[in-house]
Amino acid sequence: MTVLFRLVLVAVVAITALLALVAVNAVRDWQQHTNLRNDSATGELGGEASLPLFVGAQAERRLTAVYLASPTASHKEALEEQRSATDEGIESFRHLSGSELQAEHRHKWTFVERVYKELDRLEKVRSQADDRAGNPDAVTGYYTDLIVKMIEFYQELSAMDDPQLTLETRPLVGLFWASDGLSQEDMLIAEARASGRMTAGHRTAFAQAYGTQRVMYQRWIAPYLPAKDKAAYDRIIDSEAWKTKERLEKAVINAPTLDGSGAIQELPAELDQWDAAYQKISRQIAGLNLSRTQGLLAHGYQRADEVGTQVMWQVGASLAAVVLIAALIAWIIVPVMRRINTLRASALEARERLPAVVDRLQKGERVDIDREFPVTPGRPDEFGALETAMAAAHRAAVEQAAAQAGDRQGFAAFVGATASRSMNLVEKQLELLHALEKKYGENTVALEEFFELDNTGVRARRHLDNLLALAEVGHAQPYLHPRALNTLVQDAAGETEGYKRVDNEISHRHGVKPHVVNALILAIAALVDNAVAHSRDQVKVTSIAVMRGIALHIEDFGSGMTPDQYRAANACLAQPPTFYDMAQSSDGRLGLIVVGRLAARHGFRVELRETVYQGTIAVVMLPNELMVSPEDLETAHDSQTEATPSIPWNQAAAAEPPLQKAAPVPAPAGLPRRRPQPETTAPGPPAETGQVPGSPRETAPGAPPLPQRVPHAHLVPSLARTPSPAVPYTPEADAAADQAAQALGAFQRGTQAADSHPENKEVPR
Repeated sequence: MTVLFRLVLVAVVAITALLALVAVNAVRDWQQHTNLRNDSATGELGGEASLPLFVGAQAERRLTAVYLASPTASHKEALEEQRSATDEGIESFRHLSGSELQAEHRHKWTFVERVYKELDRLEKVRSQADDRAGNPDAVTGYYTDLIVKMIEFYQELSAMDDPQLTLETRPLVGLFWASDGLSQEDMLIAEARASGRMTAGHRTAFAQAYGTQRVMYQRWIAPYLPAKDKAAYDRIIDSEAWKTKERLEKAVINAPTLDGSGAIQELPAELDQWDAAYQKISRQIAGLNLSRTQGLLAHGYQRADEVGTQVMWQVGASLAAVVLIAALIAWIIVPVMRRINTLRASALEARERLPAVVDRLQKGERVDIDREFPVTPGRPDEFGALETAMAAAHRAAVEQAAAQAGDRQGFAAFVGATASRSMNLVEKQLELLHALEKKYGENTVALEEFFELDNTGVRARRHLDNLLALAEVGHAQPYLHPRALNTLVQDAAGETEGYKRVDNEISHRHGVKPHVVNALILAIAALVDNAVAHSRDQVKVTSIAVMRGIALHIEDFGSGMTPDQYRAANACLAQPPTFYDMAQSSDGRLGLIVVGRLAARHGFRVELRETVYQGTIAVVMLPNELMVSPEDLETAHDSQTEATPSIPWNQAAAAEPPLQKAAPVPAPAGLPRRRPQPETTAPGPPAETGQVPGSPRETAPGAPPLPQRVPHAHLVPSLARTPSPAVPYTPEADAAADQAAQALGAFQRGTQAADSHPENKEVPR
């Protein structure tokens, strides 16, 4: 898409969005207008129509309670008259809130249906009252449930789509609850007068009704009444009838009891004044309810008209604003497009020149930055500032590329030189140690100390290999033939400090392709070293054949890690951090970083998990692409035995020892080497053969010498030096070393159980 198209698209989207916003707001406000009118219509027809039913249900409840308490003919006649009045209220409610009310005005219809459902039970309840069947409280409770359903209907109608109207409905709902509380008091007093006593349960219900109406009047009604209705309310509570009502309520609540059960055996004599006071107060409260209902409905219609007018004004003003904005956008697009075309031409030119200059820097050429990317002042506006910033950015990019190219070259040279010098010292140390091992081969104690020093040198060499792996300095591949898994694990264990505590239980005879052997030795050695450092017990290395390859399990029984630490370590293994990330962190995950980089580079996968013993198991998944079958490994070994007896390290040779167990013969002297271990028919720890991992290995008489590691062959040619000539292999000169190695093996088996290693709980592992 062109810039012009995008600008036009932005203009269209902006205008469309504004129109959509106007439409959404208009629809929402118009919907509010419609809802307010519908709520008002529902309240006018359904709400007002339910008032006669509301009052009639209260009166019928009172007379039913009186009849059940004293079934006289006069009480029955009064009840029948009230039932007729209640039926008229029901008919009016069904007509106005049902058939006459239009479908679109039937808001909150679920609550109307609840009232209808209660009314369906009315005839059954009346029959129970006539037959005096059932519990009288259950019969009168039906009327209470019906009244509650109606009040809930009023309360739902009060939730109008307008905050101010919703606030105004609060006292109306409170008035209905308060009036029903007063009606319950009237029913309980009438029932008590008819029976001559008030039970403890009825006295408790009377106190609850009294508390309900007081709370409603004080907290829900009086604070929220409009001025006109507030004046009427004040007249009611200041009247003599109201004061008489309160005095009689307290008389009932405080009436003494004879047996301590709470029942009133002798009613207060002044209850004769209750009917006159209640009739007067109930008429006044009914008038207040009607006034508040009519006022709320009128305000609802008024508010609906206000919202409708507001919608019209908003739509007109918004459309005018949209037209003005569209004109401004069109006025801006033309000059912007002209300047953008200029910037585009400049950017296209820089796009052609910048990669070429960076490529020259990568090749080591010198670049005149001032000539290639000069900084010229632009026009004095925003686009001119952008042109200047683009030119400065191009110049800065070239400067950074030049600096990074120099840093990479200098760092590579520094790593190569440092690793080369360190490797020289390590290889020289291994040569001297090998000579001392041969010289003092009969001295078991001295030979053990030499082997420990030899192991230290091998570990130091491994760390130099790690440094080269991090720096990604290329070096020659030291292996030309596949290597068996169990021998590879032995070589890796020999490059660790705790090689004596490594149980090599590899059960598969597969081999590893030569190009990945050196990387696997480094990775497994790092994982074994980590396991040994964090466990006092033996570290077990096993293998499992799976569908996609071979899985090596390096299991320790140490302290383990927390789930968060496992997640962090596995993230480091899956995505090794860059040198920049390493500079920002000091968590000491150097070994994990090396293993992760080797795994990513050579196509295997490493993951740390918690064992059932709360130790740690490192899983090295070797895919089939990196493996060779036992048959191919045997074939490669047969072809290797026919090769030249000694293959220099710088030619990437690493011949495998024979698969069958060979008779021990001393290794050739004078050559620093990564010592491949001879394969055995059954894997086991190095101590079982009398050899220390990393010590000189022995081969069968007449077999070619072990592959030797030539110093500096893994370095780039510019950093390598000519290796020292190898001393010819003479088995007769090493007979003493053979005897010393066997004696040391017996010594190690006797002392291995007593070895201990301090458990290092430092995290991360």
